[in-house]
Amino acid sequence: MEEEMVIRLNNIPFAVVTGGSSGIGKALAILLARGGSSVAIVARNEAKLAEAKTQVEAVKASGAFVAIARADTTNEGQVKDAFDTLVAEHGVPSHLFNCVGAANPGYIQAFSITDYEEAMKTNYMGTVIPTMALLPRFIDRGSGHVVNTSSAGGFVGIIGYATYSPAKFAVIGFSEVLRHELKPRGIKVSVACPPDTSTPGFDEENKKKPEECKIISQHGKLLQPEAVASAILDGVKRGTFLILPGESGFMYTMKRLFPGLVQRIIDNDLRRARKRMGK
Repeated sequence: MEEEMVIRLNNIPFAVVTGGSSGIGKALAILLARGGSSVAIVARNEAKLAEAKTQVEAVKASGAFVAIARADTTNEGQVKDAFDTLVAEHGVPSHLFNCVGAANPGYIQAFSITDYEEAMKTNYMGTVIPTMALLPRFIDRGSGHVVNTSSAGGFVGIIGYATYSPAKFAVIGFSEVLRHELKPRGIKVSVACPPDTSTPGFDEENKKKPEECKIISQHGKLLQPEAVASAILDGVKRGTFLILPGESGFMYTMKRLFPGLVQRIIDNDLRRARKRMGK
């Protein structure tokens, strides 16, 4: 398995992974390092960064390096400083994996305007800012690959995620524009839309999820971060724009071809869930 991964990742010499201290981002960093890529992990929590570096270094292939940089990806100044340092020390990366994201589920009437602004800041601007920080260097070199992380909730609006889903929809839109503008310049763009994934963030979500959402989610398959990371790397290897791990592929196809049917299915699921709740 490891030998196969080394061959697979020869085309990713140096990757920056934002949000790489936990969840899907950390799983990506581990697979990248194991496969022979050098990796720079960017996150805001210093303790988690140090722990992630230790874990990634333990599996890295010979000749690869692991670097860390502390930065809040919603802070343009911090990201610029972190990326400037990484580039000065290690050169321009070949790939940028944007894996920052957070959901704060709840009923729509419980959210404040600030909640919407914060969700957009974290999930959308937390993707835009790192991308814009590296983009001039990719353009100057004439190559690079930006890999953004959206969600299945970025193409299907899900009850309880009124702040999160729109931000993830925006990530897909941003990625589409990037692809069209950057392809003539030799720069690739991908966006991954994983379904429910077993991460620390998902565990926190479950504490706040509306009951209807919990009931509906029981029917879906919960993916492990490693499975999502592997699917993302497979998509990157193939140059796939829209990467759909697990059940996301079926969901996307249904939404694209039969949007009315998808709405009726969701309506029926919600009706059954509310009946179970006694509503």
